[in-house]
Amino acid sequence: LPNLEGLEWFLREVWPEVQRKNPSFTLHVAGRHMPAHLKRRQLPGVRWHGEVEDARAFINAHSLMVVPLFSGSGMRVKILEGMALGKVVLTTTLGLEGILAQNGQEVLVADSAKAFVQAIEFCLNHPRQMLEIGHKARTFALQHFDSKSMAKALLKTVSKEVVQPLV
Repeated sequence: LPNLEGLEWFLREVWPEVQRKNPSFTLHVAGRHMPAHLKRRQLPGVRWHGEVEDARAFINAHSLMVVPLFSGSGMRVKILEGMALGKVVLTTTLGLEGILAQNGQEVLVADSAKAFVQAIEFCLNHPRQMLEIGHKARTFALQHFDSKSMAKALLKTVSKEVVQPLV
């Protein structure tokens, strides 16, 4: 639900302004269990993919990964995966929770519609800086989230989200 909530917000509050300023820009939306009402929506510049066979290939095929999260908790595996693939990830403060990356260095953080639009425009207008952020994101992810530390984080999340509510 948090991903869906964030997507709905992004499409309503951010995308119209991005599209108005950059009509050639395309938003590619992928995700498992995408509701039918979303897939039926015909929005300018939005391409619905639904569940993709190879998430890594999908992420690699696009220049920016947008993850607007305003609720929920736990490890943000897709954000880390995008970073490890050297992509610029644009997310919220909550989306970055538990990931000690720095805004403007290894990731881009925005918490309002205006800030999201500005960050997307920055990416479109500064391809060299995007490459630098993507490179730093990859280095950061590989240094801080190797399989051992990922397993520890996953166990901590499972303990917090699944085990504790049962006790």
